[in-house]
Amino acid sequence: MLFSTIGQIYVFLWMIGAGLLTGALYALCAGLRRLLGAGFWLTLAIDALFGLGAALILIAASVIACYGQLRLYELLGVALGAVLFQLGVEPPVRRLLGALARAVKRMFRRCANFRLIKVIFK
Repeated sequence: MLFSTIGQIYVFLWMIGAGLLTGALYALCAGLRRLLGAGFWLTLAIDALFGLGAALILIAASVIACYGQLRLYELLGVALGAVLFQLGVEPPVRRLLGALARAVKRMFRRCANFRLIKVIFK
């Protein structure tokens, strides 16, 4: 019994990492949809790419961690990783990116007064 459970913590941690990566992919796709103001077809395409990417991440992590054997604790690790990303990593990153976007907008507003900038971007 002990022999079959000895490496499960490493597999579980590896799958949490895969869940974090899947959460990051979801946040990237959601940001892309928001940025592009995606309509129905573009949203469908982005969601299909997310599904394909998430499946590839899950399959690759499962093959690397446990030779492709899929166990319930692996799926729980992926779900835990995705939830940890959504609750822990994404909010500060979103605030940081929002502050960066505001700073860039302010910079372009200030630069808009320069004649050279007006000539280049006319």
